[in-house]
Order: sequence, then C-alpha cells, then structure tokens
Amino acid sequence: MLPIIHSVDEQTKSERILALAQQMGVLRPKDLAPHDIQAEYLRRLCDRGQLKKLGRGSYVPATRKLSFPLSLALVARAVPHGVICLQSALAFHKLAEPRAREISVAIERRAARPRVEFPALRIARLGDAAFTDGVERHLIEHVDVAIYCLEKTLADLFKFRNKIGPHLAVDALRAALAAGRVDLEALRHYAQIDRVERVMKPYVDALAGQ
Repeated sequence: MLPIIHSVDEQTKSERILALAQQMGVLRPKDLAPHDIQAEYLRRLCDRGQLKKLGRGSYVPATRKLSFPLSLALVARAVPHGVICLQSALAFHKLAEPRAREISVAIERRAARPRVEFPALRIARLGDAAFTDGVERHLIEHVDVAIYCLEKTLADLFKFRNKIGPHLAVDALRAALAAGRVDLEALRHYAQIDRVERVMKPYVDALAGQ
C-alpha cells in the first residue's frame, strides 16, 4: 500500500508521468524508478483515462490510436534485444500490408521467449551473424526500433520459407527487384549468412533480368 500522499505531490508525479509518456512514446514501469515514482501511479492514470495499458507493462497516452508503427514501438520496448523481421520488416519497407496486432521479431537462438501479451509475437530464432548483421535503427513513435534492412529481410524470408510459405518470399523478392530497391551485392551477402544463396540464386537470376 502506498502512504497517503499530498494531492499536490500526486499531481506533480502524475504530470511527470504523462510528460514521460509523450517523450518516450511507450512507457514501462521501470522508467519511473529514476524519478522515484511508484508504478501504482500508472494504474491511477489509467483509471482516470489519461493513460492506457497495451499488453504486459506497456503504457501509452490515452489519445494514442493503435497502429502498425505503435506496435513496432511496443515490441521494441518489451523486447529490447529483439529485431523486427520477416513480414513485419517487409511491411516497414512498404512491400507488404502492415499488421498491427501481430509482429514478427527475431531473438538470439538461446534467448528466452519474451512474455508479451500484445501485440501477438511471431518469433524467429537466429544466431551469430544471421542475428546481428543487417540491423538498422529507426526512431518510431519516439522509440528506437531495430529492424532488418530490406536485403536481410528478403534473405530471411527464404530462410524461413517452410514456415511462412515460399510464395511470400518469391513475391517479396519480385516486388523489391521490380521497384529497383535491391542492392544485389548486399542481398548475396545476407543470403550467404543465412545459408540460402543456392536457394535464392535461380530466383534472383530470373527476376533481376525482367
């Protein structure tokens, strides 16, 4: 139980939390510790309709509407060592329809599965260079989000083709090449890292010449 707090002190802390939520995009209870503010205030602000909780331990201003960028930010805060990948990365690169309620995220092969209630996660486990290479950083909804570059995303789609469907990988490659957005040397590099160079080569050779 919290001690009885003077109303002015409570108002000051509430205002500080709301300012942090605007500044950080997605607020987590641990963000309050440096400011000596108890997590109980998050519940109070939710009860007042000034914050809303999206999943386990993620809070945003009540006026924030659910969107694909916000879902990317939620996952980045909840899974700080993860990297947005596969269909979600492809959607970020504007080559697939964004899905706000389900996000694909890569984690290190031996890492524990993240406990995230919302959005739903599709986990891809990668190791060594296949996990660490090709990562871009983007500021989305005031949150630093790690996302694989387009060429790495295309290679990953072929790597996980048996789980997500080979047609998705081929269609994405065709669309990216048609748009002139693929660095073929970079694509070859990531295909080698993902060990799918032989699988991809016939498609690249056929589609790049169209």
